[in-house]
Amino acid sequence: MQLSAMSSHKQVMSFVLSVFCCLFSVLLTPIALADEPFPRADLIESKAFDNTEYRLVLSGLQRREAVTSGEVERLINADVKRTFWQLSSNHEVSQVMSHYLNQWDGEVLYQCRGLDCGSSNFWANKIFHNAKLYGRDINQAYAVVMDPEKENKTYVLYAIQRSKKTIYFNIDEVDSSDAIENEEVARQSIKTAINNGAGWLPGFNTIDGRIDDKASKVLIETLKGLDAGIKRRLYLIVHCYQANNMADNFSCSTRLSQQLRAAVYEGFEIPVFGHGALTLPPGDALKPQLRFMLWPKR
Repeated sequence: MQLSAMSSHKQVMSFVLSVFCCLFSVLLTPIALADEPFPRADLIESKAFDNTEYRLVLSGLQRREAVTSGEVERLINADVKRTFWQLSSNHEVSQVMSHYLNQWDGEVLYQCRGLDCGSSNFWANKIFHNAKLYGRDINQAYAVVMDPEKENKTYVLYAIQRSKKTIYFNIDEVDSSDAIENEEVARQSIKTAINNGAGWLPGFNTIDGRIDDKASKVLIETLKGLDAGIKRRLYLIVHCYQANNMADNFSCSTRLSQQLRAAVYEGFEIPVFGHGALTLPPGDALKPQLRFMLWPKR
């Protein structure tokens, strides 16, 4: 009887010990970050702002009456998670930008590099309120990316190289139910995409087998308003995916390409081609898509 009680006691103690070990191992397991940090980057500071006014810059800068601002800006109410990083190794700002943009893999609302971003002092002190982000204008980069799965979430990344071996960068994760996109923002997003040289253009919408002029208004107006130098180097490719055979997809893309060619004509005809389903769509949706290529300058 005594042996049985001792055995039972040992079993209970063994069970309690195993539970304790499991809980302890869970507590010791590091919390996974939403994004994979850049290798060897050190987290300097992390802050959270709840229901704050957030100034989201979505364009190049302008200076009027001694005041610098973005040509396109949105002031939104948002919950913001801000992280500030230091990278002390032989890397480039472009590598930091590519690392995070590839992870987020969303629509780029605006992106700039170097002198195209304007004054580093503006970004450091007026937008992110961090003097360590101030440096030479030529060594900076900025991007605003929409989360492809969460429509209320936007990523804002600013990076600058302060010396040969030191890069500082700031990441804001912005959650807001306020509408970020409007016609100005959509137009800027199209121009930003074209400046990247190749990819998919947002804003291409169809209905009943034809271009939806109303829903595609911003895209059409933006393409019509491009500089002649850009138009001469721009090629547009329409893809269709809804049919079960390639011939019907080619017929669909050819028809839509003819409509788009006529819609964007403004003194100069931008080449538009229909390539059926020869290129995989950018996402899961099988609706018609518009791809582009900007031929390099000679």
